[in-house]
Amino acid sequence: MAVPLGPTTTQRAVDQMNSSSMRGVPSPPVREAPRNDTVWVPDRWVPAPGAPQGVFEPGHWVIHTPEGGRIAPPPPRPDALQGP
Repeated sequence: MAVPLGPTTTQRAVDQMNSSSMRGVPSPPVREAPRNDTVWVPDRWVPAPGAPQGVFEPGHWVIHTPEGGRIAPPPPRPDALQGP
């Protein structure tokens, strides 16, 4: 059985596409730091030897120890492919 196409069917399809594309996207809630001694470091470009433009370091959590040390992911390598 063929569905007759006409202005009503086409307009309804367009209206459905418009309404679904105009819907708002929910924002995720802000995440709390997992621990008191944890600090969020956002994406950044850091200076590095052999990389005049610096190297990209993605955002990460840093933990400060009671002794004054830092626990963080290893720094990026200047010879690795860079980019956000």
